[in-house]
Amino acid sequence: MNRIWARRATFLVLITAALVPPTVARAQPSDLRYQWEKGKQFAYELAITADTPTTVTTYKGIIRYTVDASDDKQSRLTYRGGTHETSKSKASSQPRGFGPFGPFGPGRPSFPNPFSRPTFAGKIQTTNRITLSARGGVLAMEGDSQLPYLLGNVSLLPFEVLPESGEQTWKVDSGISITQGGDEDRRGRFGPFNPFANNDPTSVQAASEITTYTIASKDPQKITIKKSYHLKTPKVGDKAAYDMQGDGTWTFNPQERVPEALDFKHTLVIDEDNTKVTVPITVVYRRLSDDEIAKIDSDAKAKQEEAARVAAEMKAQKEAPLTDDERQTTLAGLNSSDTTAILESLKILAGKAPKETDSEIADAIRPLLVNSNKKVAEEAHKALRVWSQEYKRKADLNAAYNKHSPVDSTGRVLKDDTKLYPGQIVQVRYSPSFWFPADVLEALDNGTVMVRLRGNFPSDKTLPRAQVQLAPEEVDQPNQPESIASDATKSRTWTDITGKHKIEATFLGIEDNKVKLHRTDGKELAVPLDRLSQADQEVAQKLQEVAASDNPFE
Repeated sequence: MNRIWARRATFLVLITAALVPPTVARAQPSDLRYQWEKGKQFAYELAITADTPTTVTTYKGIIRYTVDASDDKQSRLTYRGGTHETSKSKASSQPRGFGPFGPFGPGRPSFPNPFSRPTFAGKIQTTNRITLSARGGVLAMEGDSQLPYLLGNVSLLPFEVLPESGEQTWKVDSGISITQGGDEDRRGRFGPFNPFANNDPTSVQAASEITTYTIASKDPQKITIKKSYHLKTPKVGDKAAYDMQGDGTWTFNPQERVPEALDFKHTLVIDEDNTKVTVPITVVYRRLSDDEIAKIDSDAKAKQEEAARVAAEMKAQKEAPLTDDERQTTLAGLNSSDTTAILESLKILAGKAPKETDSEIADAIRPLLVNSNKKVAEEAHKALRVWSQEYKRKADLNAAYNKHSPVDSTGRVLKDDTKLYPGQIVQVRYSPSFWFPADVLEALDNGTVMVRLRGNFPSDKTLPRAQVQLAPEEVDQPNQPESIASDATKSRTWTDITGKHKIEATFLGIEDNKVKLHRTDGKELAVPLDRLSQADQEVAQKLQEVAASDNPFE
C-alpha cells in the first residue's frame, strides 16, 4: 500500500466506458426523461467532503447549465462552473492506528492525498459542452471538469441514468477504467477509453461499476429515488485495488424534467500491499430557485462593479501628479538622515504611477540605490522604476537576462575580432526561432563558443559564433574586466534619455556636470549629464572615476 502514497503524487480518474446506458426490451413512455426548452437555465449549489486520515477536504461551488437545443431524443447543454477546494488538517486528532509518522510507521510519509492534484479541472471554473440522451447517456462532451476521488466530471454530477420505461427499479452495469498518471502526465485525466481526448496514461485498470435505482415515492412535482453504487477493481499484481460503495437519495422534478437534489455518501477503500485506507466521501447538491440565481448574479455584478470602482479610484490616485506640498515633503524625506522618513517617502513614491520621467524625483532617489541599509536600497529600486522610465527599461532588461526565457534579438553579431571573456552575458540561439540569455564559458580557437544558459535550468552548449550575439549595452556585465571596459568605451554609441537620438563618440571627461564627447567627425561637444540615458550616465561616471584614479596629479 505504501507505494501509492509514498511515491510522487499521482492522480486517479474515473472513466465510463459505456456512455449510453443499456437498453431494455420494453419502450413505453416515461415521465423520467430529460427534455427542456431552448434557453432554459438551471443551477445547483454543490458541496463535496472527503474525510482522509489526515485532512478533511471540501469542494464547494455553483454549477450552471444553459440549454442550447433539446428534443425527445437528446439535449445539448452548456455547463459553466467549478468548485473551490479547502482543506483542514486533522493533526490534532490522529485516528487510531495513525502515529506521528503517519499510517505506515516510522520512515514512511504521512497520508499524502493523491486525489488533490491541481490539474483536476473540476477544482477551477471551466466550461463544458455536453450532449445527453433523453435517458441521461453522455453522447458527447467538449471540455474537462474532472473531480478528485474517482467522482468523475462535476458537469455530469446532476444527471443520473433514467429507466427505459416505467420500471420501479433499474440497474446500470458498466465497464469502466481507472487511469493513473504521474506528475509528468498532466493531460491524462480521462484515459484511453475516453472518446473526447487523446491521452497517454501511465497505467489503466479495468473495473466494474454497478448503479441501482429504486423509486421510493412519486408525486406530480417530485420523484424520490434511492440510489446505490458500487465500483470495484480486481487485485492484480502489485497494483492497488479500489472498492467504492455508496447509498443516497436523488430527487427529480417531473414537471420541469430536471434533477432537484442529491444527498449521497460514498466510502472509498484503497487496498495495496495488504494495507487499507478508507476515505468517507459525501456529495450533496440542490437546485437553486430563480430568486436565488438572480441574487447570486446580482451580488456578483455588485462585487464586480465595486472592484472596478476601487480599481479606477486607485488608478486615478496613482496617476495624479504630486502636489507642491507632497513633492517638498517626499524630497525632504529622501534627503534626510532618518531611515524611517526615507522609507516612508520611497513607499509613497513607489505607489504612484507618473506617465513620464520626473528627473528631480529620480535624481533624489538614485543615490539611495547604494544605501548601506538593504531595505532602503530595495525600496529605492522599486521607486526609481516608477519615476524613471529609462531605469525601468534597464531594470526590466536585466531581469529578463536573469531568466531562462526568450529575449529579443539585438542584432549585435559577433565579428571576427570581437573579444569574449568568461562570464560575459550574451544571447544565444540553439533553436531555430528564439534567442536565450547565456554566460560565456570559453571562446574556443575553432570558432565556437562554450556557453551556459541562464536561469533556473542551466545547461552547457557549444555553439558557432553565428549563433551568439552580444547582449544589449544596458545589461549589467559584473564580470567585465576593467581593461575591456576601458577599450570598449574609447569609441561607443551614446544615447539620449529619450532613446531617439544616438551618436558615435569617444568619452573625454565630465566638466560642470556635462559630458565631453569627441565625435567621429573630429568635433567635440558637451552634453548635460542628465540628458543622457541612465545607462550612459552610469558609464560616464564610471569612466570619470577611472580617469581620476589614473591621474597622479589629482
